[in-house]
Amino acid sequence: MPDSVEAEATFEPRLTSASAARRFLRATLRSWRYDRPTETALLLTNELVTNALLHAGTDVTVVLQKKPGRLRVAVGDGSERLPVRRQPSVEATGGRGIPLVDQLSSVWGVDRTNDGKRVWFELRA
Repeated sequence: MPDSVEAEATFEPRLTSASAARRFLRATLRSWRYDRPTETALLLTNELVTNALLHAGTDVTVVLQKKPGRLRVAVGDGSERLPVRRQPSVEATGGRGIPLVDQLSSVWGVDRTNDGKRVWFELRA
């Protein structure tokens, strides 16, 4: 297998798309024989896909890249609105996605695209 591999899938704006994105991530990592724990990647992917579905309401594209020593996951949608980092109260039922990405990833960011944005994170091996 080459040092760097990439996979991409697009999901419709449906309630089932977050679970479909998790299945795509799990199956892709398995096919790459990615032997590191995947729970964090699954959690953060779920958060970003859910945010895109809730706030953009467009198709969501998930791009996975495995490079030496790191895994990069990018979630693109058709909205130009950038994510907002909130400080949710203990009672809040939402607003924890971006803080989780910030705390659990090695690095993360947002790139504007021609048709919206792409929020990404990296996990180091």
